[in-house]
This record gives sequence, structure tokens and C-alpha cells, in this order.
Amino acid sequence: MKRWLCILILCLAGCIDGRSEQEKQQQLRDKMIMADTTEITVLIPSLVSSKKLAITLPRCFFGPNLKNKVVDGKVEEKAVTILYPLPTFSGFPNDAEALKHCPDPSRPISGIGVRPLFPKKRGTTELLYGNHWLIHQGYKYTLKEERNNLALYYSGIGGKLAIFANQSKENKADIWIDFWPYDAGNADSPFPDQINVHSVLEKEFGFGYMVYTSKFLHGKNKPLPNQWYFADALIDTYKRDGSLLDHPKILHGFINNNNRIYDYILENSKIID
Repeated sequence: MKRWLCILILCLAGCIDGRSEQEKQQQLRDKMIMADTTEITVLIPSLVSSKKLAITLPRCFFGPNLKNKVVDGKVEEKAVTILYPLPTFSGFPNDAEALKHCPDPSRPISGIGVRPLFPKKRGTTELLYGNHWLIHQGYKYTLKEERNNLALYYSGIGGKLAIFANQSKENKADIWIDFWPYDAGNADSPFPDQINVHSVLEKEFGFGYMVYTSKFLHGKNKPLPNQWYFADALIDTYKRDGSLLDHPKILHGFINNNNRIYDYILENSKIID
């Protein structure tokens, strides 16, 4: 009787699980990938030349979503996402130690998307710089306000804003910051706390990622109440009906954080002609 009861319990457990055998196997493979420290090289071809960006990192940093099969430690992809644990690369703190270990899928993870830049016109190899995205996709933006040698644009519809900064002595590459300003009429919206950033990499490639306010950072990773954090400062500025154009320190915070990500990618990659 006890034997049949055990069998019944096992059967019920299988029914409650609800996953197919194929799903279980896939989840097992994904788990193994997220723990795999074997270094691999992902090759991303340029769209305007024969160059390829070769990124070398442990397999776990690319996650389970590579489209093609890894052969002899190499795989070619049209684009790739480098995974990393939050709050690394959200500016506070920049946890360099976390980048030496596989991201823990049971904890918050974000990613840096790396891909080739598209030429200005289809069928050409023309890439223009100095406000790269504004030049290439100017039809998406409408000037909102301009002062202090800065300009703020409406980005698409719904009040989303964008600001651009050229490569300079303090800015290692063209950068585009896309954000939803805080709206008191929609105070519970999570979108203002997630700021999109894009940047040029090695002329023919680009990368993008999301910066999170302290609303998404917890415990020891959360800034102290009196500690300045550029993403929180952006939210606070629009809570007071201010403008990013009057606070260059906030823009510099995003630029300095972007420089760290830029350096991180270059430290783990090279251009192959």
C-alpha cells in the first residue's frame, strides 16, 4: 500500500510540475550555460566593412540566447548581449569584483547589447559621427529646448526625451541618453527609473544598456540617503519641474559611467580585419 502511495505522490508531483520533458532539458542546458566559465569568442561582423568585433568572455556572460553553435571556442552572431549583475554599471556602485564571476540567474541581471552600426543610407558604407544617432535618425527627434551648449529633444511620442553628447576629451564616444521624465500624474510608472543609454564603439559598432535608479537597487547596493547618484538626480530634477539642461553634473555622471562600460568592452575585445 505504501509503495502505491509513493508512486501516486510521484505521479502527482509530475502533473503539478506541468513542464514537458523538452522544457526540462532546455532549462537544464540553460542552467549549465549560466555556470560555464569556459572562455569563448563572439564575432560580430561590421555592416560597412570586412571588420569583425571579437568579444572574449566566459560563456556564462553571454547567456543561453546565442543563435549559432559555438565551434572551437568561437561563434559568429549579428549582435550579442553581455550579461552582468545589478547594480554593476548602474553607476553606484561599480562592482568590479562581480564582473569576475558568472551572473547569478536567481538575482537581478541586466545586459549590454553590442551590435554593428547601420549606415546612414541603405547600400552605402557611410557612418557619420558627432551626435551619431541625431544625424542618422534625425526624423525621430524634435527640439524641445536648448541652452548651456546643450539641446534636449522629444524622442518619439508620449513625452519621452533624448539628449546627445559628442565624443570629447571627457567623453570617450558619442552617447545618446533616452529617458521618460518623472510625471506626477503617473507617479507609479517604472519607466522614469529605467534610462536607456547608447554609445559608439570602435567607429563601426555600438552598444546599449539601461541605467536604473536606486528604486531598483537594494540592500548594500542602495545609495545612502545623503549620497548623490546621477540617475536619482535626474528623477529629482523633473519632480521639481526642472530640466536636465540646467544640471550638467547629471549628464557628466552618465558620461563617466558610460566610459567605464566602454573600457570594459574594449578590455575584453579586439577588432579583426
